[in-house]
Amino acid sequence: MKIASKYRAFILLALSLSLIVACKHDPEIVVAPDPDPTLCDTITVTYELTVKPILEANCFSCHNAGNPSGGIDLTDFSKLTSLAADGKLMGSIKHLNGYSPMPQGSNRLSDCDIAKIDKWIRINDFKPDDPDPEPVGCHPDTVYFQNEILPLLISSCGVIGCHDPGTAQDGIVLTDYASVISTADVRPGNPEGSDLYEVLIEDDPDKRMPPLPNAPLSQDKIAKIRKWIEQGALNNSCEEINCDTTQVSFATHIMPVVQLHCLGCHSGNNPGAGIMLTNYNEIASAAGNGSLFAAITWQNGFSPMPKNGNQLSSCNITQFKKWIENGTPDN
Repeated sequence: MKIASKYRAFILLALSLSLIVACKHDPEIVVAPDPDPTLCDTITVTYELTVKPILEANCFSCHNAGNPSGGIDLTDFSKLTSLAADGKLMGSIKHLNGYSPMPQGSNRLSDCDIAKIDKWIRINDFKPDDPDPEPVGCHPDTVYFQNEILPLLISSCGVIGCHDPGTAQDGIVLTDYASVISTADVRPGNPEGSDLYEVLIEDDPDKRMPPLPNAPLSQDKIAKIRKWIEQGALNNSCEEINCDTTQVSFATHIMPVVQLHCLGCHSGNNPGAGIMLTNYNEIASAAGNGSLFAAITWQNGFSPMPKNGNQLSSCNITQFKKWIENGTPDN
């Protein structure tokens, strides 16, 4: 009996030691699930509540006034905004070629943190004044907000009675960049999580935008909005540096501009000012009586067009002028 009792005690001791060793050398690893990207709040972004905590956790230990690694003090707000303006801040935290990847020797910041910093830079427009800025040429694979997205939204959605500043159905304003981003719940890089895109592809006609009886946006316009969001939903613009004003045609130069900037208001059952611009005959008629050119050049006595939008580019205006001078050919 004594031997059996000692044997049992030995077995219990051995089991206890094995458990202790197992706990010491083989701890249970609990891996937190990846955060849901749709829960990344980039709607209300401020320096104090959003950006500064990210920099404090990841950057300030190296880049502060007492220890400015590389001579960079990110605690100095003016220096931080200068780095944001020239693209160095985003280049580093995105680990882009040509930039020193930050945080140094560590993993890249989360996509959510990067999106928040990117949003902060864009909504504050940290760019120094340039009295003679170099024009940015249009890249065929880039969607530009000021050139393509804003005119589309103003023409199709930001009209009186819908999403203009005076009406703002459901509090949504679609006539300027800051309002589009903040009120239409645009989440850069995530079209499916952006209300602006979701309402365009909604199957329920009662929820789809533009609402009935308006026709839905064409698939190419929806695809353009999607691509703009995928590319970061930037407040970008470009200039058509090689502007063709010698061989101007209706199909190539005039109609695409009308479709983008004018058709949303001047079509359907209730066209703006009763003016239809859906086909060649209607556009040529407006051009023939002088009202079209007067409106796009914002002449006194005429309602400036596009409504609520920026004036057409000098290239577009010159193309309209040439087309009209040539007798408004259907070419």
